[in-house]
Amino acid sequence: MRRGHTLIRFASTGIALLAALASGASGQAAPAGQPPAASAILEDLRSFRELGSVLYIAAHPDDENNQLLAYLARGRDYRTAYLSLNRGDGGQNELGPEFGEQLGVLRTQESLAARRVDGARQFFSRAFDFGYSKTPEETLSIWDHQQVLADVVRIIREFRPDVLITRFSPPPANTHGHHTASTILAMEAFKICGDPKAFPEQIAEGLLPWQPKRILYNSNGGGGRGAGATAAGTLRIDAGGNDPVTGESFASIAARARSNHKTQGFGNVGAGGGAGGPHQESFQLLDGEPAAKDILDGVDPTWGRYPGGAEIGQLVDDVIAKFNQQDPSASVPALLAIRSKVAALAKDPVVDEKRAQLDKILQNCLGLTVQTTIPIAEVVPGEELKLHSTATVRSTVPIKWTGTRYPGVADQITTAGALALAPNQTASRDSGQILSKNTLLTTPYWLRAEGTAGMARVDDPSLIGNPDNLPVYPMQQIFEVGGQTLVVPDQPVQITNDPAKG
Repeated sequence: MRRGHTLIRFASTGIALLAALASGASGQAAPAGQPPAASAILEDLRSFRELGSVLYIAAHPDDENNQLLAYLARGRDYRTAYLSLNRGDGGQNELGPEFGEQLGVLRTQESLAARRVDGARQFFSRAFDFGYSKTPEETLSIWDHQQVLADVVRIIREFRPDVLITRFSPPPANTHGHHTASTILAMEAFKICGDPKAFPEQIAEGLLPWQPKRILYNSNGGGGRGAGATAAGTLRIDAGGNDPVTGESFASIAARARSNHKTQGFGNVGAGGGAGGPHQESFQLLDGEPAAKDILDGVDPTWGRYPGGAEIGQLVDDVIAKFNQQDPSASVPALLAIRSKVAALAKDPVVDEKRAQLDKILQNCLGLTVQTTIPIAEVVPGEELKLHSTATVRSTVPIKWTGTRYPGVADQITTAGALALAPNQTASRDSGQILSKNTLLTTPYWLRAEGTAGMARVDDPSLIGNPDNLPVYPMQQIFEVGGQTLVVPDQPVQITNDPAKG
């Protein structure tokens, strides 16, 4: 294990169980134990309705085009993600003494905070930010070219975007070598991600080939104008306007998202972002099918792209039109009907993701919250976890808590009799589980083993691309509602009381 790299404090032989705060696309996280605001549920419904997807690719945290991400994720409700090839480990720190690996941990969390505001997802490759590089050739000689290319291909195959967008121009370009290298790698990945003979070990793991329709250079998205940044063949879209649910301008959302890059000095209280006026974004085609009017030309962004899926889109439209922000639970019967339709579709990675998203929407409409606490966050592998699980439902919809599953221990449900939940009353269960002796220490997964100057060593390929560690001890709370089984993810947390912070 690499040491001296993280702000997390460990017991000397222990393991810290940490929980990340999840939020909806609106970036408005609900306090612990409370369902999200109805506006956040409505935004999630709009997102569930859309199937179009875009992956934005650049080199560092803070290279992203925040307004474009906000417009795509919250204005058009597309599956939108940002792939930063490194975590900014080699940059400067405006806040404190953390540099190198510690700074990479900080900037990872800043990126996740930005994504909670603009509504996009976050990915990283295994590349380290080793400092300023004059040329892409130098960058790719310090990074392992094939390993980073494999990471980009893997993330494309996992996320399955319809369109790739690069932040920087292809060479020649007068900019940071990492910047140009990010576009070189994106273009190389575009050519081979649909070929099962490219990185066949990924196919053996169960990933499927995927070919985006086109790759574009966001030619007014940042520095490094180079070849291709000409007026000829330029596609322009208006990424201005306001969030259709909250009314906040995409410019303001972008400014709030960008202000999370505080170690970069972007925590500017004056960066209000302005009103929702027109905002032109320009694109140059790098490869794939040309687009005449829109970046998703020729893409079906609806459920109609799946056989038998067109009716699902119509049903979701009806739920959105009738959604009662004063009583989200009124949508539960319609959501259960949609859930049955989605369950009948053929297995597909994106459909599986949408199933999980629909379950979260259903949970939030029910006002169902779960929480499992432990008395202390540092636990030695082999010790017993004393788990106190609670469930609360705010609505009057009948719901039963039927059991708990511990996927990391055994794929079976532990039951102690079904509990019927009463509105606004907390039900609880206590249990004891042994923490596996094989459980790894709580260390950022990309820092568990010694890498090179340019690359992290990640022995578990399923972790590659993830922005942060997966839950140390995942749990699933099992409920029955409307004759269907609802599985709610959970994980243990320690609750502390700070006299200053609460």
